[in-house]
Amino acid sequence: MGRILFFLILAAVAYIFFKSWQRKQISGASGSSPREKVLHNPREVMYPCKHCGAYSPLSEGVMLQGRFYCGTEHAKLAGEKMVN
Repeated sequence: MGRILFFLILAAVAYIFFKSWQRKQISGASGSSPREKVLHNPREVMYPCKHCGAYSPLSEGVMLQGRFYCGTEHAKLAGEKMVN
């Protein structure tokens, strides 16, 4: 009986420490720089790549001639000419 009680108390203490650590991690993430907040906008529109069909945010992909690609490699593979 004593061992069961010991492990229950140990589990409760571990749970409390884990939750407090988790709250610190979440509150630390919200204090990030404004640039990081812009890059990780949760409401950013996702578009499918015309080459592979994978969805990517507009800020991470390439839009050429009205077609969206998840990267420059897929734009080149699709035959798009890259203009610098």
